[in-house]
Amino acid sequence: MSEAAGSAARPATGGPGTEPRWTSSAKSGVGTALDSRSRIWFTISHGIVDEVYYPRVDQANTRDFGLLVTGADGFFSEEKRDTESTVHLLGAGVPGYRLMNRCRSRRYEIEKTIITDPERSVLLQRVRFRALVGAPADYRMFVLLAPHIGNQGYGNDGWVDSYKGIPMLFARRSDVSLALMCDVGWNASSVGYVGVSDGWRQVRAAGCLTDLYTEARDGNIALTAEVQLGAQRREGDEAAVSEFVVALAFGGGPAEAAQRARMTLSSQFGRIEASYIRNWVRFHEHTHGPATSGQSATMEESRRRASRDLAAHAHASTHANRPVKNGKAERRKHSPIEMPESVVDLYRMSAAVLAIHEDKSASGAVIASLSIPWGHSKGDHELGGYHLVWPRDLVNSAGALIALGHVVMARRTLRYLLSTQEADGRWAQNLWLDGTPYWNGVQMDEIAFPIFFAELLHRADQLADLDPWSMIRNAAGFLVAHGPVTGQDRWEENGGYSPFSLAVQISALLIAADFAERAKAPELAALFRATADSWNESIERWTYVRDTRLARECKVEGYYVRIAPPDVDDAQPASGGRIPIKNRPMGEHEAPYDDIVSVDALALVRFGLRDPHDPRIVNTVKVIDAKLRVLTETGPAWYRYNHDGYGEKADGLPFDVTGVGRPWPLLAGERAHYELAAGRPDVALQLLGVMRAQASDGGMLPEQVWDGADLPKLELFNGRATGGAMPLVWAHAEYAKLVRSLHDGRVFDMPQQTYERFVRTRRVAELAVWAPHNRWRTLRAGAGLRVQTTARATVTWAVAGETAQQEVITRDTTLAQVWIADIPTATLAPGAVIRFAVRAADGSSDGVHEITVK
Repeated sequence: MSEAAGSAARPATGGPGTEPRWTSSAKSGVGTALDSRSRIWFTISHGIVDEVYYPRVDQANTRDFGLLVTGADGFFSEEKRDTESTVHLLGAGVPGYRLMNRCRSRRYEIEKTIITDPERSVLLQRVRFRALVGAPADYRMFVLLAPHIGNQGYGNDGWVDSYKGIPMLFARRSDVSLALMCDVGWNASSVGYVGVSDGWRQVRAAGCLTDLYTEARDGNIALTAEVQLGAQRREGDEAAVSEFVVALAFGGGPAEAAQRARMTLSSQFGRIEASYIRNWVRFHEHTHGPATSGQSATMEESRRRASRDLAAHAHASTHANRPVKNGKAERRKHSPIEMPESVVDLYRMSAAVLAIHEDKSASGAVIASLSIPWGHSKGDHELGGYHLVWPRDLVNSAGALIALGHVVMARRTLRYLLSTQEADGRWAQNLWLDGTPYWNGVQMDEIAFPIFFAELLHRADQLADLDPWSMIRNAAGFLVAHGPVTGQDRWEENGGYSPFSLAVQISALLIAADFAERAKAPELAALFRATADSWNESIERWTYVRDTRLARECKVEGYYVRIAPPDVDDAQPASGGRIPIKNRPMGEHEAPYDDIVSVDALALVRFGLRDPHDPRIVNTVKVIDAKLRVLTETGPAWYRYNHDGYGEKADGLPFDVTGVGRPWPLLAGERAHYELAAGRPDVALQLLGVMRAQASDGGMLPEQVWDGADLPKLELFNGRATGGAMPLVWAHAEYAKLVRSLHDGRVFDMPQQTYERFVRTRRVAELAVWAPHNRWRTLRAGAGLRVQTTARATVTWAVAGETAQQEVITRDTTLAQVWIADIPTATLAPGAVIRFAVRAADGSSDGVHEITVK
C-alpha cells in the first residue's frame, strides 16, 4: 500500500498551515474499552470527539473530529459550533455516549453513538442524520478530522488513498498512523493545510469540496471527506434518516491502521456496542458502595436533580448529630446514609473515570487528566503537563479505587510506584509513563503519599505477595533526611512549612514505623516515631500565627497559614516574612506569609493529627470560610488560597502564566470530609451534592469552576467549569472517597496511627530533632535534643555557664544521609542555654549553635 496517489498526486498548497492549537478542555465525556487489546482513548465536548489517544494514555493524536452540513441554498453548519448537544450515557457508569445534536436553526438533527472497539484500537461513531426541514438528500455531510499525532499539531503527513480497494484517508507522524474509513464510502475526499487549503474552508465557501488535494506533508493538516447520504430509512412517522458508521483506526503503520478499520467495520455496530457496554457493566459488579438504579438518564437531568434531592435527603440523614469517636461515627449506631440517585450515578461514573485514565501498557499508571487546560489557547509546546503521572494524584486515585472496591487495579498502582521510585527514595514531581521525570521539583507530600497508600492496601488485606517495605524504608528515609520543609507545596508553587505536607509526612512516618516493626527493624521504627512526634509537636510553632491582620478581621485568636518560610538559622518564621505568589502580575507577586490562608490546614484533621473541635482548627475554618468561600449558582465553593493567580483572567480570557485563582470542586470534598470528622454528616452530604452539581453534562468534574458573572461568549457560567482541566481525576477520586466515607460513617482514608497517637492519647515528643536544614532556637523543658547530620560527625556541646564540654559521635541509622546523636537535655531547667557545634569528618564546622530551654 502506497502513501501517495502516484501520477494523480495533487499536493495541497499553503504548508505548513496556521500555528496549531488544541481544543476546549471542557469535556462532556471520556472513554475507552476495558480490554487491553484496544489501546485507544477518546474525549468529547461540544457534541463531537476531541482528542483521541493512542497507543498510550499520554499521547494525543487528534485535535477534533466532527461533521459539517451544507444545503443547496447556501446553508452551512458546523456541528461543534452550530448545534445544541445533549449527552446520554449508554448505561449507569458506562463511558459510552449517545449525543443528540440539534441544529440551532432547527434544520437537522444528528444522533451519534461513540464507543471504541474492545478488540482493537478503533474509535467508532454511528451517525444518524435526520432532516427536520426537507429530506436527507437535500443536504451534504462532511467528516472533518484534524490530526495532532504524538501530541504535536505540526509535522503531520496526510494523504488520500485506498486499502485493498477501500477508499480511506490517512495520516502519520513518526511511528503512529491513522486511517479514516466509512462503511458507506466517500463521495469525495481531500487533505489540506489548516487555515489555507483545508476542507473546512472549501466547504464553508462553496458547500462542497472544490479542490481534491491528495496529500499534505509535514504540517498542521486536516482530513475532509464527504459521506454518501443515499442510504435512507424511515422510522415510523419520523423524518427520513440517513445512517452510517465512521471508523478511526490506529496502528504502527498505515496498512495496520487500515486493516484494523476494515476488520472492525466488518462487524455489526450493535454487536460491538453490546460488548463495550457488557465489559463496563462487569467492571461495576466490583464497584462497592451505594447501589445505583441502573436507569439511563441524561447527565444534565441527573445534575439538575442533585440540588433538589440533596436538600431533602440531607435533613433526613440517619447520621445527623451522631456521636463521633476516633474520627468515625460509632459503628453500633451506624446505618448506611441514604444517597440520592444522582449522587450514586456520579459515584459510578467516577469509578469509570479513574479506570479510563490508567494506561494499558504501563499498568497502574494513572495520568492527571485527558485534557489540556485552556487547550484552545495552547500550542505544540504548551501542553500544560496534565498527560503525566503525579505521584500525589496517582495515590489519591488509587486510594479511591480501594474505596470503590477495585483493589486489583490499586495493587497495580503499588507495583508502578515500586518501579518508578528514584534511587534516593523520592519520586519525581511528575513523570512520563516510563518513569522519566518531567518537572524536577521536590514535593515532600508526593514522597510520603506512597507510604500512606501502602497502608491503605494493608488495611484492606491486599498486600498478599507484594512487599513494599524496601520502598517504604527508602521513602521514609528521604523524609527524615530532608523533611519536614518541602521544596514545593501541593500546589507546586512555594517551599516551606506547609500544614498539608506536614500532615502527610508525619502520617507516613508513623505508618512506616509499623511496617518497620513488621520487618523486624525496631530501631528504625523508633526513629520514625521520634521524628514524627517532634515534627507534630512543632506544627503550631511553624505554621500557627496569632494577632495578625486576618485574625483581627475574622475575630479569631489565630489560624494556620498556607505556608511558612523558615529563616536562615531557625525554623521559626521571621515576623513579617514574605513569600512569592506565583501566577500574579508584577507588583502582586509576593505577600506576607501570615496574610495567606489555605484549605490545606484541613489535612491536619483529615489525616488524624488534630481533633476537628480543636479551637485552633475551628479558628482556621472560620478564616478559611471568611476568605476563601464563595457562593456560586451550584453551591458554596472554595479557593485554594487567597491571592491565588491560577485561573482565567478577570475578564475571562485564558490563563497565560498570570490570572485569578478560581474555586476547586475537590476542595468542597475536602471541606465535607472535615464536616464528617466533626460529626456533621448532613453538611458533608450537602457539599457532596455541590460537587455533583458542578459536574459537566457528561459527569465530568472540573478542576475549577467560574465564580463571576456569566460570560456566554467565553462559555463561562457561574458555578460551572472554567477552561482548566476537565475531568480532573483527583476531583473524581475525592468524590468517590467522600461517597464511601458517608456510606461508612467515617473518613475513609484517615490513618488510625496518627489519630490514636496525637488526638486520642495526645502523645508528647520525647525528643526535638535538630538538623542543618531544620534548626531550632528553643527547646521545651523535659525534652531531649537529637542532632541529625548527613554523615558521620562529632557533636561537641555544653551548657552555658559550665566549663565542661562533652563530645558525642553521631551514629549511622542505616538510612541514607541520616546520622544522629542524642544529647541528654531532658533534666535541664528552663532558661538553660545549650551550645553545640557539629564537626564533620574533615574537621569543618558551620559554627556554634544555641538553643534555649523554655
